[in-house]
Amino acid sequence: MTSKPASQADLTRVGNGDSDIVSATFGYLGAIVLGPVIPLAVYLLRSRRSPFMRYHAATALNLSLTAALYGLCCLILGGLLLLDSVTAALIVAIPVGPVIWVSALRYLIKGAIAANRGERSDVPNWICAHIVG
Repeated sequence: MTSKPASQADLTRVGNGDSDIVSATFGYLGAIVLGPVIPLAVYLLRSRRSPFMRYHAATALNLSLTAALYGLCCLILGGLLLLDSVTAALIVAIPVGPVIWVSALRYLIKGAIAANRGERSDVPNWICAHIVG
């Protein structure tokens, strides 16, 4: 008889498992296209169905919100640098924006693949603030 450690949440699906997998995957893929809008809708409408749905909806929402906040900070930094020099603003803001987007995209795709398999995906704390639980 084996038991799970207390630190790991039980992510077994309750009810219609295929529907939960599709919704969790849709939350990640929607975050790629529309930012936090689709993961928020999935979180609000479907997170009470199972711990699996709650985990993946919260992870997609947290990742998309954090990426949006990083993007906003990049815009603010670029605007402040623009007050001094257009060249300095372009040198800093143009590379930072795509790096943030590609980093978030990487973890959103990994999350979508894990959700589609019915597994858990861990996102590092440096890229994803835990805003929604």
